[in-house]
Amino acid sequence: MDAAFAQTVLEHSPDALLLLAPDGSISFVNNAAEQLFGYSRAQLLGADYRLLLADSSREDFHSVFAGPAGGSGNPAGAARPRFAGAGRRYDASEFPLEITWAALPPAPGNVGTGGVGTGGVGTGGTVALSVRPAVAGVLRTTADDGGAQAAAAAAAVPRRRTFDSPEAELVPGTTGVLPRSSAAEQDDRLKAAVLRDALTGLPNGTLFNERLAAALRRPDPVDVLLLNVDDFKRYNDMLGRSAADELLVEVASRLRNCVRPHDTVARLGGDEFVVLLTECLDAGAVAKRISESLYVPARIAGSLVRPGVSMGLASRTPQTHDGAELLRHADSAMSAAKAAGKNTWLQFRPEMLNTAAHKDQGESGLRQAVELGQISVHYQPVVSPGLGAVVQFEAFARWERYGKLVPPNQFLPVAEQSGLIREIGDEVMRRACAEIRPWLAGDAAYSVAVNVSGLQFQHRDFATDVLAIVASTGVDPRQLVLELTESVFFDADSDVLRQLGQLRAAGVRIAMDDFGTGYSTLGRLKELPLYKVKLDRSFVAMIRTGKEQLPFFRTMIKAAQDLGLKVTAEGVETAVQAKYLMDLGCDSLQGYLFAKPAPASELAGTMESALNAVDRVEAAG
Repeated sequence: MDAAFAQTVLEHSPDALLLLAPDGSISFVNNAAEQLFGYSRAQLLGADYRLLLADSSREDFHSVFAGPAGGSGNPAGAARPRFAGAGRRYDASEFPLEITWAALPPAPGNVGTGGVGTGGVGTGGTVALSVRPAVAGVLRTTADDGGAQAAAAAAAVPRRRTFDSPEAELVPGTTGVLPRSSAAEQDDRLKAAVLRDALTGLPNGTLFNERLAAALRRPDPVDVLLLNVDDFKRYNDMLGRSAADELLVEVASRLRNCVRPHDTVARLGGDEFVVLLTECLDAGAVAKRISESLYVPARIAGSLVRPGVSMGLASRTPQTHDGAELLRHADSAMSAAKAAGKNTWLQFRPEMLNTAAHKDQGESGLRQAVELGQISVHYQPVVSPGLGAVVQFEAFARWERYGKLVPPNQFLPVAEQSGLIREIGDEVMRRACAEIRPWLAGDAAYSVAVNVSGLQFQHRDFATDVLAIVASTGVDPRQLVLELTESVFFDADSDVLRQLGQLRAAGVRIAMDDFGTGYSTLGRLKELPLYKVKLDRSFVAMIRTGKEQLPFFRTMIKAAQDLGLKVTAEGVETAVQAKYLMDLGCDSLQGYLFAKPAPASELAGTMESALNAVDRVEAAG
């Protein structure tokens, strides 16, 4: 028989057919097996066969399958005794089944050491299984002496009652009335109820952990998304318990619609859900789809609700030990997402496990400073030697604590880790636009620059919020410059790039800070919506005497300018450095040589200081 035709016959057999490798793993399944058990082929291949048996049948089946009647003394291809037991589907429901099996002869030239005649699990041979749903009422048996005894034992078990009586009963975990059933059927339903969430019908934590453990036994990609509803307590208090439950059911429904049939969505309790993705090529795309789906308004108890969620994504790596570790990683990422401003998702990074910054006393003090409006803004001038003028002020957040300024490199990391960076960033931008506005009105070429953290961009409404701040303060969007580090551009997902494009289209200009310290290339620069790059201060510090041979300066400046970008050098502290950069045609300079950051009330003084410094450099020529 042609091999291809034989394959077709197997695929379209009405019986569920499986092949088991010597270690008990599944090496082949046909269409009927997928239909019967509810698993995809990819989920079954490589999985342990016991995944398809109810707990109560596993030991019985193994004892028959590997014992004298099922394991040894039977020639290859001879039928084995039938086994009547209970199978388990993907949805955890159980059903009666009958299994018939036979050992397969080895492929030519590939005779196993165990011999085909010992074709039970773990005995060295490949075994073919034929599985059929049992006729109604056939229950499992522990037959160990051949098909006749197995059939006799099955026949001795009373069949389950049919629904021939008008008697009815309430079934736990349901809202309807079902016909009264036998104790065995009630037992099956109770088992299913134990593995299901009563409110949403989703798998619960127990069933999820089983499926996660099974997925991790296979070599395929495994991803876990842990999420909970932002501010759920507020919904509960505002709408009431019944409406809050309705919201959870709606979230469950949307989650199911965002994933494939063979993925698992489970409710762990309260407002916490978890998604198991197997063989997923782009888990980030799924996370984004979930975020967007849940953000669509829903009408709950007559009110329009927009249920944002915070999510953490963790993916299996070669170092992943078990499901508990994967869930712990997802939980750390979810906590980081909440800290980043909620209504977003983050991929797990090892540093997220270190939560010491969240416990630091500085966080509570910083949170209080934000609430009391104690974060101030200082401004440093950026000068254009060619124009002989201050053309920009860069805004810096300042926190005065106990009469002393806290260095930004100390409190800004705390702000990022605690989730305060969004509030601080918005406040700095709002103050900068309002306080600098009188100066900006003097010339359309003037601008104010504000540093932006990558975490701020992870909030879907960041661009909209920026444009709202600009509009409310009356500043021309073209006079606002947002400075981002290289990593924000090159680690950015499509949503970050979308927001950058939205800002650029509105006139807001984008600058790349710390240029040259990361992994940008000239080819990549051409693709980005940039207005300017800023040479990192570490490069400027290389200029000590002005006699250094540093050809990369000229290359970077000329290449950027050839792409239509402006170039600013920051960290200029000496006249020698300023002269060196001016001779290379750097568009603008910034640093302590010209002025230190100062409050808005001292702008006139800082501008005069900056221009005097330019005059001194040019005079020293």
